[in-house]
Amino acid sequence: MYKHKREFKLTVSKRHLSGESPIQLAKEFKIHPRLVKYWSQVYSIHQFEAFRDGHEYQTADAKFSALNLMWTNQWSISHTSAVLNLSSPGILYMWEKHYISDGINGLRSKTKGRPKMKLRSNSQAQKSDDQKSIEELKEELAYLRAENAVLKKLEELEQQKRQQTKKKR
Repeated sequence: MYKHKREFKLTVSKRHLSGESPIQLAKEFKIHPRLVKYWSQVYSIHQFEAFRDGHEYQTADAKFSALNLMWTNQWSISHTSAVLNLSSPGILYMWEKHYISDGINGLRSKTKGRPKMKLRSNSQAQKSDDQKSIEELKEELAYLRAENAVLKKLEELEQQKRQQTKKKR
């Protein structure tokens, strides 16, 4: 989902290129003047191919090529992203930031979303009583005794509660 539709961007950029002030258009449409200028730049370069749905997967090599194009031609981030028909100059800025901090690995796509659950390995699977060591069996016995004591205490409390309700009647 885009914040601004393609038709809206085309209208704003055409009006700016026809001579209207970006500040006036920005006030009228409640957007930033820099956005008006960027859209106009994209439209002047790409004409009717501008603002097409650009949610394409970019490989690390494609991202590096875009950065290399910007650096070799000494273009600004805004101009380079307009030439590449990116939806925002911020995309190219983030690619450059990731490249500077992590190199080419920073341009590789990260996995998104919640990580998958790990399957239990055979070593963590429950062992049979024959396979457990004496120490493990003692720990299990202590745990089961404690669990049993808690259940007995809970049952005792429930009986006391029932007796109190019988006395009140």
